[in-house]
Amino acid sequence: MQNTPRKRLGGFSLIELLTVIAISGILAAIIIPTVGNVRETAQRTVDSNNLREIGKAGAIYATDNRDTLPNPAQVNRPIANGNAYLQWFGQLARYADLNDPNTFISKIDSAVDQAAVAGALTVLDPGVTTASLDSSFVALTTMSFNVVAGLRLSDPSTTPVAYTRGLGQEGTWNGTATDGTPQRGVYNEAGGHIVFLGGNVQFYASIDNSLVANTGRATSNLLQALPRPGGTGPSAVRVLGVDGNGIATESGQTAQPGP
Repeated sequence: MQNTPRKRLGGFSLIELLTVIAISGILAAIIIPTVGNVRETAQRTVDSNNLREIGKAGAIYATDNRDTLPNPAQVNRPIANGNAYLQWFGQLARYADLNDPNTFISKIDSAVDQAAVAGALTVLDPGVTTASLDSSFVALTTMSFNVVAGLRLSDPSTTPVAYTRGLGQEGTWNGTATDGTPQRGVYNEAGGHIVFLGGNVQFYASIDNSLVANTGRATSNLLQALPRPGGTGPSAVRVLGVDGNGIATESGQTAQPGP
């Protein structure tokens, strides 16, 4: 009886499988960072647009407030609940209709609880008659942008109004705090945006003497680019934030004399 030869089953050899796995790994190493970079670039564009809206809202606020931009130290426009930093955003929400917390948050900001952001639907509490920050907004504690309080529309158009969190006095993002600890910027060390009183938004990898100081000279220190240095009292110009890097504090870091 003649044996019928068996058909050889198709398949891959071990060497072929290892080759495919190696190629897949190489492609993943190339594609995954590219996708991440594209996502960050897209989010930077969104953040830039949000900062532009913040600048516009500040100007709208000022036209109805004797040409003065938001300043939580003002006693005539109080916002209940929250620190001065959060109240600055509350004033924009109340008087310039910028009431969406997502406007103040970057979706790639690892220092912000993104799940908590999803649960924060409004800046102001809609259930009270007296202007008060919503508890879900207060729970966020920090935004992706630091802000300048006490500015006037008559200040130079080159004056910063708000900027991406994490900027140090030396002009770089993700800089070092006054206590020596490193700071975490929204885009780490890649840089950040600044929106100016003139309405333009600029991205900087490093400031590198690109700001105009209150003396008219170039400076890398944002505090020196603010008007009326050394001011005291409610009308003083202050930078509000929570990253503690010597520029932004909850109570406000005042402007410094330029070089």
